Amino acid sequence: MNAVRFVKQGVLLLVCAFALTTASFIAAQDAAPEMQPGVMSVEDAERFADRFDEVFNIPDLDVLDEIFSQDYVGHLPFAPELDLQGLKDYIDTFRAGVPDMVQETHQVIIGEHELVVRVTYTGTHTGTLFGVPATGNPIVMEGIGILRFDDDGLVVENWAVLDMGGVFAQIGIFPPA
Repeated sequence: MNAVRFVKQGVLLLVCAFALTTASFIAAQDAAPEMQPGVMSVEDAERFADRFDEVFNIPDLDVLDEIFSQDYVGHLPFAPELDLQGLKDYIDTFRAGVPDMVQETHQVIIGEHELVVRVTYTGTHTGTLFGVPATGNPIVMEGIGILRFDDDGLVVENWAVLDMGGVFAQIGIFPPA
């Protein structure tokens, strides 16, 4: 008799568990989707990309103070970890060699707390760049950056990959293949 009662209780427990699981699933289906904290809207991502382009295209390094955190850490080619002032100096180094440099953002991919941007920098080598005097050559440099944002919507970290080999070939450091 104990075995029969044990089986009945087990079946009843399974039925209750199934009912609760089903009810939870149905309730979750009916709930309106919510934007998760930290997920940037398409409009915010486009607005950020436009402002980031202004850094190079106006040019206006002060825009960085508006869209990057004071705690920013940058990981860029040929540089140690950079703070915000270091990033400004890094950009100035390129601008000295390519004063007409502009940035065009081609693609933005939105992550939970990150944006991935695919960009192209173009300009003319009319100043000293990497110790190489002006050649007058056009410069085209492709880049991809991963930008991590804090809860205030400011960039706190950036990893960038830039086609430095292509730039070196374009200014004659080594011949193109």
